[in-house]
Formats: sequence, C-alpha cells, structure tokens
Amino acid sequence: MDEEVEAMRKEALKELDVYSCIMEGKAVAAVGMFGTPSCIEIYSDGGKICTDSSECQGACTSRAVLEKGAKATGFCRGNEKDAFGCFNVISNGVAEHAICHD
Repeated sequence: MDEEVEAMRKEALKELDVYSCIMEGKAVAAVGMFGTPSCIEIYSDGGKICTDSSECQGACTSRAVLEKGAKATGFCRGNEKDAFGCFNVISNGVAEHAICHD
C-alpha cells in the first residue's frame, strides 16, 4: 500500500503546475489522509477565533465534534483544503450538524 500511495503522490506532483500555483499566491502542500500534493490557497486569518464563517476567509469550524445547536466558538480554517476529520461548522455562535471528511 505504501508504494501505491507514494506512486500516487508522485503522479499528482507531476501533474501540478507548481510555478503557476506559486505565481497565483498559493502554495503546494500535502493534503488529506494520503498527503496528496495540491495547490492550495492559504488563508491569512487561519486559526483566528470566530463565531461565524462571515468572520473568516474560509469556514468557521470547531476542532472537536459538538452537539448540534450548542453555543460555540470555532476557528477560521487555515486553507481551502483544511476540512479533514470530524468537526462542526459554527454559524451565529451555534454548532451546526457534525461533518466527517477523510
């Protein structure tokens, strides 16, 4: 399995236009559970405490699974692909339903 994952990573990196990615102000980073090289936008407010996604460049999410409807604060996502694991989106200071992404 490790050889297959490594081959997949190498193929993904070959297909990336690294120069264009960087010229667009983005970064090449390992994404997801397989660490697939991807061109991603890094959000300047990543990690900032928030109560709603309107306060963030990306989404406002919890770092742990919360009960739906619970009052909550969250953190602005660090990049557009920073959505792996289980979390809640926080809207108007309230946790929405939990989401899990691999």
